[in-house]
Amino acid sequence: MLPINSGLGHRALLHARVPPRGTCSRILSLRLQRRSRSCIYDASSSLQNLPWSTRGVTTTTSSADAISDHEFLLFRDLLTQVRPKSRIEDGRREITPSYTSLKTAETRIATLSTDDLVGRFPNPFQRALKALQQRDTRRLLIHLRQIARLGDMELRELVAALPRTTFTEFFRSLDPLYVARDIDPTDQTLISVGVYQVLSMGSTIDDWGVRQLYSRLLRRMLILVGALKASGQGLQIEEYIYLLRCAGAASDPAGAKLIWDELRQAQTSDWRYSEAFAEFVSARFLTRPLYTGYDKTKRMVIPRNLHRSRLRLSRHRVYRLDRLRFNTRLRKLRFGLNKDQDYAEDLMRMMRKKGPASRMIAICLEDGYRMNEPLLCALMVAFGRVGSLRFVGSRILNEYFGIRMRRLVYNEAHGGDAGKTEIDNVPFRIRPSTRLMEAVVETYGSNGEIAIAFQLVDHISKTHRIAIPLRIWQDLLEWTYVMSCPPASTAWKWAGMYSKIPSSSAIELIWDTMTSAPYHIQPGFDQYNIMIRSLLGRHQFRKSLPLMREAVHLYNAHCREYEEVVFEYVQMIRTGTYIGEVMSRYERARFRKARMHYDTEWWCRKFLLNVRSFDPTNPLAIIEVPDFFREFGSFIPNPARYRTATGYVSLRDRARESPVRVNGYVRMDVPMKHRRNWIFQSVKAKKFQLISRNSLADNSSIYKLDLLTLLTSTSRTTKLPVTMLDPSKENMKTENSESATGSSYDDDDDDDF
Repeated sequence: MLPINSGLGHRALLHARVPPRGTCSRILSLRLQRRSRSCIYDASSSLQNLPWSTRGVTTTTSSADAISDHEFLLFRDLLTQVRPKSRIEDGRREITPSYTSLKTAETRIATLSTDDLVGRFPNPFQRALKALQQRDTRRLLIHLRQIARLGDMELRELVAALPRTTFTEFFRSLDPLYVARDIDPTDQTLISVGVYQVLSMGSTIDDWGVRQLYSRLLRRMLILVGALKASGQGLQIEEYIYLLRCAGAASDPAGAKLIWDELRQAQTSDWRYSEAFAEFVSARFLTRPLYTGYDKTKRMVIPRNLHRSRLRLSRHRVYRLDRLRFNTRLRKLRFGLNKDQDYAEDLMRMMRKKGPASRMIAICLEDGYRMNEPLLCALMVAFGRVGSLRFVGSRILNEYFGIRMRRLVYNEAHGGDAGKTEIDNVPFRIRPSTRLMEAVVETYGSNGEIAIAFQLVDHISKTHRIAIPLRIWQDLLEWTYVMSCPPASTAWKWAGMYSKIPSSSAIELIWDTMTSAPYHIQPGFDQYNIMIRSLLGRHQFRKSLPLMREAVHLYNAHCREYEEVVFEYVQMIRTGTYIGEVMSRYERARFRKARMHYDTEWWCRKFLLNVRSFDPTNPLAIIEVPDFFREFGSFIPNPARYRTATGYVSLRDRARESPVRVNGYVRMDVPMKHRRNWIFQSVKAKKFQLISRNSLADNSSIYKLDLLTLLTSTSRTTKLPVTMLDPSKENMKTENSESATGSSYDDDDDDDF
């Protein structure tokens, strides 16, 4: 009779020769590995000759939860055996068994064609995989919405069956940086509260001033992540990077922090990765312009946020700054507020403390992150959010980029002009590039240090022979304009920090430097817009008129391009084909035309508002205003109103349409300081919506509009609702549901992202 322990396989090794007590587990595992193959072979050969009674005795010696050797061999055969294939030869069907190893199976999966992979999934996944193969981001977003609507169990099974590399490719194709470049028509453009209301962009921008495209993208990617984790799989480091970018694009710093904590708890390999940490810093402090909707008023540092963290203000100044913040909030609605709070809290208010930024640099030094340029630039902007300019100049610019400043900031205590900052060259660890220029302008410009920002950019350009791109000049002009106009200039003035306010001629100095030698930059419409706004605000009408004429020429050139894109778009619709690039060009040209018309109309309204002459014989009111009406008549608001020496004049052109105004309001709870205690003051901020031919209202089907309407207007409103004809009857209700957004292309798919 065979001994009982001879057929136990691995378990017999522990009873054949009992090692002495105290033997470490490493020696036991080595002995187990040496004898595993021979024991399995002996056990399999002996089990075939055992009677059933002996097998029963053998299996009963182990615990009930253990797997017997017979079951182990059976499972091994099932894992290595493939279902028999049937082939037809000479009219007869033959069954031929086939056995493949794991290596052969991996080879078959790697050589699987995309069409075979697509055929294994239902309709939404099939279309999404085809869009992924064709690099069509627009279609991929449409099908992603349909995938997110599937049931939990069905979605979990589909994600589990999806190859892991394909899932990563999904996330890579849905990178917000690529989506903004290919899909978003408002990319690289500021959507202020005025643009939001005048152009009727409620279907594109939500109540907090965030593009709904990225909020929906984050929500649907989190649904995929939940299905992936429910199937027993985890995220890779690259996929966490795309999630952090989605959280940043949705202006959700709290969500970015949760994603980073999840990354650390998941113990992902190589999580101490500089690129991932740089993306976390960018999303946590909203360092990329995309993360704040290209709105510099959301990112600027105000003296009220620096109180008790970087400086001390008197109680009287704090009260005046709180009143200024309250009045500004009434005009900004919910733009720039924290979504996670029920009351009105600014995003920059929650970043005012220096503790989080200091912990970021401490984590970098303790955990040994590689200090590259993207990470350092993100940390620079993060410290700029809290006003730590001395740390930026002494620890980052000096130690890593070889830029030493004799005076890190101007002397705010004495006010007045502190002269020019001296900059020296020291050995650098990292060679600066245009990325550092952007970070310098963002860091110092948001803190009102326009002169230092310009000197640093000029120093980097001349020292390292780097040309200053147009976007850097645009940032310098925008920050100078923001800091020189209310409410920023009023806040710095009431705080007693006059050195933070740029001079009245600062924008003209930057403009002259940009357009003259050695740079010779040709300004575009955006640069003309800032320059004209600055001149009109200072009542310099004669200087602004030539610039307005040049800007109108650029607008007319864009109108011709828009007509060509419309013809191409209509041709695509009539032929029944789908070309994503044509749709993207049309949507981008449509928005660009509406935005340029809005800016030109704003100049005309500002010009007529500031024209005031108390002398009836003044040529400004007698000659220039009528000439202005004749030259810019198509951009002047209807009705137009301006002031003369004897009163106000109101002109209405009945040949032109008058926009329909729909009034509404927004309720908010604004925190205010009252007798050393914080209280919530409930307010109703007024809002409106204009419906006109030059707005972006409605997204009706192109089949309902004629070609002339498409060429001459950007709106797709075919018929005004009854409630919009009489604004006094019913207040406007802003819809933020996903069905509010549509596309003009009509097929069996919904183009709502």
